[in-house]
This record gives sequence, structure tokens and C-alpha cells, in this order.
Amino acid sequence: MLPPLTKMIPKSEIAEIGKRIKKRDMEAFHILYRECFEPLQRYAMRYLYDWQAAEDMVQNAFFSLLLNLNKYDGEKDVFTYLFVLVKNGCLNYIRKLNIIDKHKDKLVEALLFSHIEDPETDPYLKKRMEQILSSMSPNQQNVLLKHVVERMKMSEIALEMGVAESTAITHFKRAMKIMRENLKFIILGF
Repeated sequence: MLPPLTKMIPKSEIAEIGKRIKKRDMEAFHILYRECFEPLQRYAMRYLYDWQAAEDMVQNAFFSLLLNLNKYDGEKDVFTYLFVLVKNGCLNYIRKLNIIDKHKDKLVEALLFSHIEDPETDPYLKKRMEQILSSMSPNQQNVLLKHVVERMKMSEIALEMGVAESTAITHFKRAMKIMRENLKFIILGF
């Protein structure tokens, strides 16, 4: 099971921060930004595979919140509001690039590697994602998690593992193939 994002800010404080932001309290906005930016960027990265684009997407979400406070209901969870802005922004960005929209596949990958708890994710799906990871060889798991979660470069991973960079890349490609093949159940509905 993925750890919830709210381990850094208790849910009651997020609710209070949302109310303060609605009242244009910039200190509350800065707290939210400091605490939630990185987890949202990790989430966006799983869609975009580009740290700079993911950073821009999250900055745009915060900027949109600030500019459109009239659209935000201060009684609703402000993190969930930002989460939806980031998710929708990522999906729109992907569509604009004319990349094949395998959004359910990307959503699962995003959730798996970002360590953000999506309230819409069902427990079976979480268990299935953990099974997929455990079906990989230790080297495939190692390279996949180091590259995606820890943001290490392939050259660094190869050096750490004592293998050629091409070997690390092969492990990564095989791990991603396993991920995609095993995530068809979501796309096809079985």
C-alpha cells in the first residue's frame, strides 16, 4: 500500500490551509507550496517523464489556484484540488504532443511511483501493482525504482550496480515492458 501524502501535513491542517488560502492568506499558500510541491512533481513526472515539464506543470497548478481563487471552494481539500489540476494538466499536455493516450496505464504508473495516495484508487489495484513489482527480477526492480523514484541517471545506476550502462538500460526497458503488459487488465477492464 502506498503511503498517503498527508503524512507531512495532517488532514485537519490541510482543511484549515484551504480555508486560509480562500481568504487570500499568502502564508498559508507558501506552506502548501513548500509541503506539497515535491510530491505533486513526482506524480506529474510519472506522466511526463521529464522533471522540468513536471515542475512546470505543478507550478502552473499552484499559479492557477492563486489566480482563480473564486473557482476554489475553501471547504474542499486544497491538495485534492491541486492534484486534479496537475493530473488534468498532464493529460492535456500529453494529448497536445500527440502521444497515444494510454491514460489509465499512465495513471497506474504515476500512482505506483509517486507515493501519493489517490482517493479513487481501489485496494485491488494497489495490491496488483505490488504483485507486478514483485514479479520482476531484483535487478529490474532495482533499476526501475532507482531511475523513477530516486531520479538517478542510468550511468549512476550502472556504476552503483557494477554493470555497463547498456545493461542497466536493458533492465529498465524490461521492467517497463513487464509494467505495461501487466497493466493491460486496467485498460481492458479485466
